[in-house]
Amino acid sequence: MEEILKVAALAIVAAVAVSVLNQYQKAYAVLVTAAICCLFLLYAAKTIAPLVSSLSRLSEIYSAADFGPVVRAVGIAVVIQGAADICEDAGHKAIAGRVILLGKIAIIAATIPLFNSMISILAELMR
Repeated sequence: MEEILKVAALAIVAAVAVSVLNQYQKAYAVLVTAAICCLFLLYAAKTIAPLVSSLSRLSEIYSAADFGPVVRAVGIAVVIQGAADICEDAGHKAIAGRVILLGKIAIIAATIPLFNSMISILAELMR
C-alpha cells in the first residue's frame, strides 16, 4: 500500500510539473511526460516478479502454444497504450489513433496461433 501511495504522489507531482511546463515549453513537457512514463514502466518491471512467477506456473499447466500468444498480446497492449497516451498528450490525436490501430493489428497477428489451436480443437470435437 505504501508503494502505491508513493506512485500516486509521484504521478500527481509529475502532472503538475507537466502542466506548468506545458504553458511555457510544450516540447519539454512532452519530454518530461515520456521520462515519467519510462520511470513508471521501470518500476512496473521491478514489481512484476510475482506476476512472472504466476505466469510461469500457468505456462507449465497450459501449453506454450496456447499461453504465449496471450502474454504477447498483453505486452503489446501495454506498450501501445503508453505510446498512444504520450502522442495524445503531445496533441497528436491522429498519430495516437494510428498507433492504437497498429497495436490492434499486432495483437491479432500475435494471437493467430491461439485461433488456429481453437479451430483445431473445435474441429476435433465436431467429429
